[in-house]
Amino acid sequence: MLVSLRLEGGAAAINDAGSERMRSYRIAYLLQQQVDNPSVQLLGDIRHEMALFEMTLKELAHGNPQRPLYLPKDQYVNAQMIHLIHFWQADMKSHIERVLNTSDAANQQAELKRFRPLLEQYVAGINDLVIMVENNNAHAAALLRYIQIALVILAMIGTVSLLYLFSHMVVRPIWQLRHGISRMAAADFDVRVPVTSKDEFGELAVGFNRMADELRDIYATLEQRVEEKTRSIEAKNRELVALDKAMAISEERNLFAQELHDSIAQSLAFLNIQIQMLQEDLQKNHIAEALKGLVQIREGVQESYDDVRELLLHFRTRIDSTDLQTVISSALEKFQGQTGINASFVIHGNAPDLLPEQVLQIMHIVQESLSNVRKHAKASQIKIVLNCADQCVIDIYDNGVGFDVTVDAGDNHVGLCIMRERAQKIGAELIFESGKDRGTHISLILSENCG
Repeated sequence: MLVSLRLEGGAAAINDAGSERMRSYRIAYLLQQQVDNPSVQLLGDIRHEMALFEMTLKELAHGNPQRPLYLPKDQYVNAQMIHLIHFWQADMKSHIERVLNTSDAANQQAELKRFRPLLEQYVAGINDLVIMVENNNAHAAALLRYIQIALVILAMIGTVSLLYLFSHMVVRPIWQLRHGISRMAAADFDVRVPVTSKDEFGELAVGFNRMADELRDIYATLEQRVEEKTRSIEAKNRELVALDKAMAISEERNLFAQELHDSIAQSLAFLNIQIQMLQEDLQKNHIAEALKGLVQIREGVQESYDDVRELLLHFRTRIDSTDLQTVISSALEKFQGQTGINASFVIHGNAPDLLPEQVLQIMHIVQESLSNVRKHAKASQIKIVLNCADQCVIDIYDNGVGFDVTVDAGDNHVGLCIMRERAQKIGAELIFESGKDRGTHISLILSENCG
């Protein structure tokens, strides 16, 4: 920066020295004009040029940091500058004053003639100063190039040094840590990272080695722990399976008890009433009425027997296929063979793949619906539609006498409540639609999770 500042100041000095050379010739020209045609204006111009000349000499001698302008700090340059200042003060300026102060034209011409050699000598001195400054600037420029080359070399050396230090102090420890992590990921817990420094990377290496020791100790007992946990989980799973089976059996028994109560309790109550009436008829010797009561009692017993047999059959049911279409079709064939009621089955779309538990619950709902048709509907035909186009829905229609849904489908009807509970078990929705002498429509809507 100092050398470049010297070059910049030297360039300004060369420029001002060149202007002094031009101004010297201008002063000589104005003197000639003043001698030939004296005027106040020319005299003022000469005085002004002289003042500018002296001010520039002073600035060259002392420098100007604002521009910047500096003469090189060289003894020959300084000596030449002192010589020019002395030459101006002692010879040039005094001779100009004599030309201006002489009133005789012939004397003025003579003084002016003697001034010309001084002017040429002075201009030659300025030229010498300019050459000295140029030579000094050339040396400074060469020095600047050498400094720049040296800086480039230093920068290259510094870059190589930094790369070496970075590789040795950063890249190498990171690579060692990365290599250790890779080996540890491959379950090699004997890997250790060398600690080569006491900085942050050294602390990382110490922490890595400590972690490897801990992992090795943990892994040594891990297999034993896993085996113990596996045995414990298997035992828990067996317990859960046993509990699930017990709960399923308990739920089925509860459902069976509810169905048994719902179907048998009314029959037993009816039989009890008939027996009381039979006893009264016998006491009153109403033989005809007694015989008629015996027929009703026999029919009631037969119906109770059929209900119990049907419940036992349902309770022992095990499905041979998880194909929903096959299960429903088989149930309808048995129903039609036992009751003589015309039964039809229609399917739209492909039946979903269901779990055995889901198929079993659906089958129980269908069988309960068929049982209600047999016992209560007085229907001549029944139709089941399995629609699996968008959402899987099972619709059961009969043309029986129907019932009042608002009254008979409440919580007091155990059979319908059991059907709802079975539907809830598989996440399905059960809807009843019926009315007096309008038949019955039961809709079982399976959830999207079924299958």
